[in-house]
Order: sequence, then structure tokens, then C-alpha cells
Amino acid sequence: MLEKATEWLSNHAPKIVEALQEPASTDKIKELEILVGKNLPESFCTLYQTYNGINPDMFANFAYGMPFISIEQTISQITEFELPNDKTNLSYSDDGIKAGYSFGKLRVPIGDDSGTCLICVDLDPDINGTYGQVILIDYDHNIALKLAESVENYIETFTSDLLSGKYSLQEDALEDGVHWLQPESEIDPGNWFSSPTWQYVPGHNCS
Repeated sequence: MLEKATEWLSNHAPKIVEALQEPASTDKIKELEILVGKNLPESFCTLYQTYNGINPDMFANFAYGMPFISIEQTISQITEFELPNDKTNLSYSDDGIKAGYSFGKLRVPIGDDSGTCLICVDLDPDINGTYGQVILIDYDHNIALKLAESVENYIETFTSDLLSGKYSLQEDALEDGVHWLQPESEIDPGNWFSSPTWQYVPGHNCS
């Protein structure tokens, strides 16, 4: 699933490849599945059987310019969350995403910017959504955006964007000897409020 993306990163951002961790254990994947109480999508399992996220002690990021978290971090976030969901109504959600809460046990985080956003695999889609769809939750603005139909599609899009030059390495990070992916504005959901792709979202800073 990640072969072409890893090849590109090896050639252009090897420090990110160095930060990718060994595959998650079958036991950990099963532990997460028991915790959420639903079958994890096959492509989710394949992703974590390839790499168990990025080493949290290393400064590196991944798809959409956000760190790719380990399955242990995912389990920790869900375990700390005692209720099924936070019952915080989203102020906006793309079609196919339930708007009655922002985070819950069935929104399984795989990306975390440690600030305002999570990238989650959604195991509780709305009627027009897809089980296992990948969504971004901006919990500062209570916004939910659909990024991909599946984890497989999420990685395919990431790979395509890498190969077509839609990512560069952040200059400030390079000066510090760090490889940090900077997505172009059109593919940067973390900054949806200034991206032309998400100008339909209420609260977007129209130019």
C-alpha cells in the first residue's frame, strides 16, 4: 500500500522514513478492535501491518502534513475517552458524516497534529457515508471534512499528491535538519479556512 510513497520519501525526505516504526503487532490491532467493538477495515489493518505510525520521539509528519500516530497512541486516546461520544454538535460536517458529535470511540484517530485536528477512520458514518471513510475533525471549529472513502484511498491520494509535486519540505525545518512535509494549500485540510478546496465551508476566509 505504501511502497511508492515510501520510495518517494526515501529519495526526498529520508528522515521521515527513518521515523516510521516497525509494524504493529496482531495483538495490538486486535486490542483496538475489541475496544471499539467493531471490525476494523482491512485497509486500516494493512496500513498498521506496514508501519506502526511515526516514532513520537522523532519530529516528522505524513499525509496532509500531519503526524501519523501509532496504534498505541490510538488506543490511548480512545481508552481515555469514557463516553461513546462527546455529544458536541458539529457546526459543519460534510455529507456522510454524523453531525451530532465531534469525537467518539468509533472515530479512530490515525493522524494528530497535537493542536486542533485529528484525522480519523470513521466507523459510524451517516446514511450517505461509507464505513471506514477517512475524515478530518477540526475540534477548534467543530468542523468535519471527508478526505477519502477508505484508508486505501487515503494512501493512494497521498501517494499521487507526493508524485505530482503537491508536497514540499518546509524551509524552516530544513534549516534545523528536519524533513517536514508542507502540503499545497489545495490539499491542506488542517488549514481548510484558507484553502480553495474547502471554500464552501462556513467560516472560510474568502479571498
